[in-house]
Amino acid sequence: MGRLNTYLFKKAAVAIGGLVVFACCVLLLERLLRIFEVVTTSTNPASDATNMIVALLPYYLGMAVPMALMLGTIITVDRFSRSSELTAALGAGVSLTHMTKPFLAVAAILAVSSVIIEGWLQPLGRYQYRSVENTVRQTSFTAALREGTFTTVGDRTFFGGTDKPDAGIGPIFIYEAVIDTDGTQTGFRLTTANEGELIIREETGAPVLQLGAGRAYQITENSRLSGDLGFGGSSIAGAATVVPFRARGNDERELTSAELFENRRGDQRTEITRDTNNAALHLRIAKTLMLFILPFIAVPFGLNYGRNPSSAGIFVGVVFLVSLQKALEFAQSLGADGKIPPWIGIWGLMAVLAIFAAIIFRQSAFKMGQPPLTSFAQWISHLQGEARRLIALVRQRLQGRPEGRHV
Repeated sequence: MGRLNTYLFKKAAVAIGGLVVFACCVLLLERLLRIFEVVTTSTNPASDATNMIVALLPYYLGMAVPMALMLGTIITVDRFSRSSELTAALGAGVSLTHMTKPFLAVAAILAVSSVIIEGWLQPLGRYQYRSVENTVRQTSFTAALREGTFTTVGDRTFFGGTDKPDAGIGPIFIYEAVIDTDGTQTGFRLTTANEGELIIREETGAPVLQLGAGRAYQITENSRLSGDLGFGGSSIAGAATVVPFRARGNDERELTSAELFENRRGDQRTEITRDTNNAALHLRIAKTLMLFILPFIAVPFGLNYGRNPSSAGIFVGVVFLVSLQKALEFAQSLGADGKIPPWIGIWGLMAVLAIFAAIIFRQSAFKMGQPPLTSFAQWISHLQGEARRLIALVRQRLQGRPEGRHV
């Protein structure tokens, strides 16, 4: 690439890499609060929280990569312009097209990583996150009772006060659904006790809830009392049975790109419609190809000439990319619902994006004039001036003063 482009490549790689890490950290902060809420009843919260965060990393990497490429390119070109290095390079006969090569090289590296991240790591990570969350929610009696709050484990809802010494618990309230042989609920059972104790079986390690004196009531589905039993002691043995999580693939977002391609006719996964499958597949391919188009937009956005450089490139780049992402997701939803062919909305947007990139880059690389954002700012200023003039003209007419007369 030459010494100049190698220099630009290093600058862009550092900026984009730093932005990827920063974006992932910021995006994870929002999810951490929900993760902490889930693992509060876990017997091993640190390990479960770590597994959930690791499973989410590919999802946030997929969001961070295009944003980092866009902003990193704008920042690198902006610094190159402000230090007058861009002017020197252009004066030496180096074209803007040639200086775009290092950003395309970074985009190619990110595109390969995006194929792996969005095509394989994201679906597997999403399923792993849901699996860990499902396991954490199915806690043992110990985890269910230790906080002194209402907690549902299987068909039972527990409440145990924690003001007793040692392993003592009380008061205790247990709500249990009564299930018939055909799987329908025929009523519920209520059990109360003033106190109880948690013990652990030595041979199995399973917790046992030993109840003191209390009462048990059984209520039918028509709210009638069908049983009232008093007892001097009782026990509920064994940990809650952890129900195995469902198999992966119930959601198109859990399928790898290869699996989506195999199911493009809708004959491999009956639980996912053909339109939903193909819309997700087209979106993943479009997001990868989009990385090769973004440098042709980001480079013009980062250009600055003259003595008063503009800093609007970063703001415009963020708004532009967020709008593009939302438009692609909207096109995917329309295709998944069958309102339009799955490919037409996504690739129609990609065609518009490519045309816009070609126009804005051609105006910057092959024509003399102000950078695109500077010209846009001047056009906005011109429109504001025209609007003020029209408002002043209308005000003069309403006040009955002749045009052109100033008071």
